[in-house]
Amino acid sequence: MDLASRVTPATEPRSEAANGAAARPHDLRTFLERWEREHPEEIVHVEKPIDARFEVTALITKLERQQKFPVVICHHVVSQGRRLEYPLVTFMMSSRQRLAELLEVPIDLLGREVYQRRNDRQPLVVVDRAAAPVKEVVRTGADVDVTAFPAPHHHEMDPGPYITAGFLTLYNPETGLDNSALHRGWLKGPDEIRVYMTASTDNNRIWLENERRNEDTRVAYWIGHHPLAVLGCESRVPVTESHLAAAGGLLRQPLRLVPSETLGDDFLVPADAEVVIEGIIPAHERRPEGPFGEYPRYSGPQRWNPYIRVTAVTHRRDAYWHDLMVGHSHWVGSLNHEGHVYEVVKRVVPTLRQVYVPMSGTGHFHVYLRIEKNYDGLGKSALVAALGADPRIKHAWVFDEDVDIMDEQEVLRAMATRFQGDRDLIVISQAVGPILDPSASGITGAKVGFDCTRPAPPTPFSHRLSVPADVLARIDPEEYIGRAKLAAIPHEPWG
Repeated sequence: MDLASRVTPATEPRSEAANGAAARPHDLRTFLERWEREHPEEIVHVEKPIDARFEVTALITKLERQQKFPVVICHHVVSQGRRLEYPLVTFMMSSRQRLAELLEVPIDLLGREVYQRRNDRQPLVVVDRAAAPVKEVVRTGADVDVTAFPAPHHHEMDPGPYITAGFLTLYNPETGLDNSALHRGWLKGPDEIRVYMTASTDNNRIWLENERRNEDTRVAYWIGHHPLAVLGCESRVPVTESHLAAAGGLLRQPLRLVPSETLGDDFLVPADAEVVIEGIIPAHERRPEGPFGEYPRYSGPQRWNPYIRVTAVTHRRDAYWHDLMVGHSHWVGSLNHEGHVYEVVKRVVPTLRQVYVPMSGTGHFHVYLRIEKNYDGLGKSALVAALGADPRIKHAWVFDEDVDIMDEQEVLRAMATRFQGDRDLIVISQAVGPILDPSASGITGAKVGFDCTRPAPPTPFSHRLSVPADVLARIDPEEYIGRAKLAAIPHEPWG
């Protein structure tokens, strides 16, 4: 099937010339330049030598514990005693505030905006190799060495350096559409990457279908792009849609693509990525992969998984290697998850006001709902809809409008005062759940809903304590205590 006949009109690639003169495409460089200019305090350049084995993770852990989430660029990464040529960018996707500013929305509406924009797919644009920055350096055959990149060795049980922010791209043989998703990849050797092909993913289904036909699978990792392209490609889309077109929807600009070097001209990859790694997954071959520290903050077991025989590496001359600090705060998959749950629950509960997927629930397992409860039973309806919205949701809470669900002290206080376990708890046993949950039995586990709402009117309920808003607005503690004295009072986050 040729390219022209295997794409839908919404995602049909067009040549750049057909689109006329275009503005500079959004990529990792345009983002870093803008943020360095507008928010220099949020870009941290680490010039001191730092070891790829654990030291990068240790630095990020210290920043995270202080609740600081800057973009960290390490310019002198060392691995096994040698300085690696390329700089490492990490922690880029860890600030919810930064992503909200990029999307120009309030922080509480961020998930809904991501979900809506990924539906505004942009047509794909194909450029010549000479116009693609990712083709500035092309290595094939014996020149291939993926271990030259500064991929961190993140945690103690990890077997080595891993690709964590690489989008593994396959093309569906039935539809011809791309499927790009984050799959971890162990850089086992210069031309070998062992891949965890998660069972519930479309990439896994494409690979297994090729294997059923006794065919090898063409694949490519692409690494390093604008944060909005990262959000768009990690969004879950139906098999009838293109992840690359969804990335264009987040960017509000068509994503530029270029033919691969070794996988055929019909295998297209992002032209403005920092690095592309091409290869073949041999059919019916498996090798040990893992264990690896994943987003639930636990190390999973070693598994027999497919591997990529690398056939080409292309990259920019001064390529950045983007790392996603897995097992630490980041919003890559959570925001579309948040927006999707909102759309699902809103159809059942029109008075839904907000959905929040907190980092305390690994960014996937927990979801908080805020509703206007105008009749009894509505809270439980919201919970049932939320628990069924995605297999990764393990626990859901529903609260009244007056609870700030982005403040977990408010969340726990409402649970302490508005929830009774014998009447407000929903338990669904043996449901399909998150595969990386260390407490689950395989792919099944319990789903639990907590109805923390007050009875609907006219049933009375105690009023929350309050102070008139105008009084709160005019009282400035510095005027009463003094700036120096106020600053010297210790911070106690558990109060």
